[in-house]
Amino acid sequence: MLANETFYSTLIIAMFIFSDATPELTIKFGAAVALVTSLILIIVVNLIQNIILLIRGKEKLKNEIRASKKKRAEKEALQKAEDLDRRLRKKKEEEDFMRLPDET
Repeated sequence: MLANETFYSTLIIAMFIFSDATPELTIKFGAAVALVTSLILIIVVNLIQNIILLIRGKEKLKNEIRASKKKRAEKEALQKAEDLDRRLRKKKEEEDFMRLPDET
């Protein structure tokens, strides 16, 4: 996915340079090479990704998705518990700060 995003960004930048924004022919040629290369790399990356997904198989992918969902749910639950604990400690500190000292 990161490779796709990188190549898309290269395409956007190269298209701007390839337009009439730059009058120099050598710069336009470089932008054209970058455009064609990025398009080819996008196709290659997507083909490789599809081949990898086919090799892994349907069941293994489903198991990996289930495992990642479970891991994410555990992480979110842990984060919620930490947030709740942090709030309770903050509330206790505020109460301790606001409490008047005993006069004894």
